[in-house]
Amino acid sequence: MLIFAIIYLLLGVLLILAAVQKRFSRLRGPAQGLLVTYFTILLLLLAGEGYFRFVYAESDGLPTLASKNWLARYWHTNALGYRDPDLDIEKLADKKTILIDGDSFAAGWGIASPDDRFGNVLGKRLGNEYVVINIGKPGASTIEETDNLKTYPLKTVDVVILQYYLNDIENAALSIGLDPKLDPTKGMPAWANESYLANFVYWRMVDRFQPAKEGTQTYWDWLYSMYDNSTVWKIHQKQLDDFVDAATQKGAQLIVVLFPNMLDPYRSVAYVDRVAQAFEAKGIQPQYIVKLFDAAAAMPLNERVVSERDAHASADFNHLVGGLLYDQVIAVMQ
Repeated sequence: MLIFAIIYLLLGVLLILAAVQKRFSRLRGPAQGLLVTYFTILLLLLAGEGYFRFVYAESDGLPTLASKNWLARYWHTNALGYRDPDLDIEKLADKKTILIDGDSFAAGWGIASPDDRFGNVLGKRLGNEYVVINIGKPGASTIEETDNLKTYPLKTVDVVILQYYLNDIENAALSIGLDPKLDPTKGMPAWANESYLANFVYWRMVDRFQPAKEGTQTYWDWLYSMYDNSTVWKIHQKQLDDFVDAATQKGAQLIVVLFPNMLDPYRSVAYVDRVAQAFEAKGIQPQYIVKLFDAAAAMPLNERVVSERDAHASADFNHLVGGLLYDQVIAVMQ
């Protein structure tokens, strides 16, 4: 990017010299015309860079500078590192406590206002007698979610809601060296991270994640194959069992909400069912396992995901999930 800037600057100098020199009068007119074009392009580039650096913000699943802007604008965490308000634990003694655990879906990736997350929607419907605490973290695996539950500074909890997404099996696969080896930044030129405008253009030039296509891409094929791998599944099943044990140790009723592949819900039915069966085998009653593939399939793609560049659940879909979970929580508390 520095080389481009130097070349462009030198070109401007040459045009200025050609426009003001008197020896070759025929060059002055064309040079002056090109100089107008030169400065027009320069102003457009500067305006574009300013817009994408200071104004534009967009969430997605890639390490874009627009996503960095989105995080800076909308992602604020408490003292424990969660996207939730700080709580005085001692003042919760007279409250019924609900702990939302999970990954970026629970934390609300792509959702500007935390109030639109399913946990917050649930809390608003439940009222002041309840407090809903969100300990979701982007990228958290089942192991990390279990650790977050164990270490959260509440000795007992009334209800734990585990948000599960199908990529949670990835940690089990990686533990035995099975790696999809997907690095979206591989081969990325340096200039694409040196300018916000260039970064925006780059990520739209490369063949990359698109919600309409991702359901048939290699990563999902690999992911589903991990559920069909008996060794990987056995490891992951043990991870799920450990989470159930951690919820039991907190004295909580566990409710599991299973998110499908949001781009192709029905293709993931068999794998959502397999996870549900694992929880049932551990003693979780079917009425406390919420499978969302029907709800996702019933909502148009552009309404159920954040955007065409971010396949996380949208605010609308989160509101729907919050309503479904309300019925489950009320049943537990009665």
